[in-house]
Amino acid sequence: SAIRLNLYGDPQIEGDAKISREPTIGRYDLLFNDYYLHHIYKSTIAAFRPHYVVTMGDIFSCQWISRDEYYRRIHRFKWISHQIDSKNGSLSGNHIYYHIAGNHDIGYGEETEPYHINRYTNNFGPLSREWLARIDGSIHRFAILNAMNLDKTRNIQYRQQAWQFVQQLVAERQERPDIPLILFSHIPLHKPAGACVASPSIRYQNDFVEYQDYLSPTTSAYLLHCLAPTFVLSGHDHNGCQAAHSVKTSVSQAIPLGAAGKSLRSASDLCSLTFEELDEFQAEIEEFVRQTVTPATGFDGAGTNAWDTLEVTVRSAMGEFGGAAGIFDIHKSGHYHPSSPQRYARALGRN
Repeated sequence: SAIRLNLYGDPQIEGDAKISREPTIGRYDLLFNDYYLHHIYKSTIAAFRPHYVVTMGDIFSCQWISRDEYYRRIHRFKWISHQIDSKNGSLSGNHIYYHIAGNHDIGYGEETEPYHINRYTNNFGPLSREWLARIDGSIHRFAILNAMNLDKTRNIQYRQQAWQFVQQLVAERQERPDIPLILFSHIPLHKPAGACVASPSIRYQNDFVEYQDYLSPTTSAYLLHCLAPTFVLSGHDHNGCQAAHSVKTSVSQAIPLGAAGKSLRSASDLCSLTFEELDEFQAEIEEFVRQTVTPATGFDGAGTNAWDTLEVTVRSAMGEFGGAAGIFDIHKSGHYHPSSPQRYARALGRN
């Protein structure tokens, strides 16, 4: 037996703005795209029969839409993604749906508004959440991060909530390090230029994130060192990508952190910092990252350090990118034994 997840990247459903720009063509374009995306979801769900169906963020094309338009798009998305709502009636299958908030759903840190957050969570669930799944006696932990507010955010309460969840995960990982963690984040982890199509670009407005291709190096380092996820599954980069992050737990010489008497020598030192301290000591943490984290394109560079985190950025389901869907399986290796390793299979195909 196996745990199977179907993954769909960034559908970015458009609506009334397109119709106002192109009245006739726009209507036909929306209709065609709805049927196209519906075919991708429905056919892959029917073919692969997943336990979980995860949309990797950017459900809609823009968060700045009216209430009426928002609910029209929700009904369209539920039909597209083969979900039950008042217009769709009863649909077959016992899979569970999860949704990840993207920048086009709630905005980057500089533009996050309570109104957008509330209507998203009222319709799609919490921004951060976790669940456990059992396969042949072994347990896996799955966790969705609110990546939109991990880096500098104008509305501080949302950043505090995002980090409280991360720190809760850290405590759980310290208590049960034997449970593998599969991490979901709309925004991928930091990687150097050339590792994927996207570049390591972050733009700020009034010191808050206005745009980012990846999470910041300090946030990425914290997640890698303190959560030690087995896999990270992300969206945002429509082209998709596969990469590995090889992680060492310490440096040979401690890195001083200002005049406070703190220093960075090991992962535990990094994990003791608050997100405010991650901001304050950004340069020092980035030096720690340079000495402890080695990213690699693809998975060929994995296996040389204390542990390795493999990252898959799911290609967009949009027609421009070939109508892709990701299939992620977890199954036991060989005959069952509690200590036998897990095997992970991934497929990023075009429909």
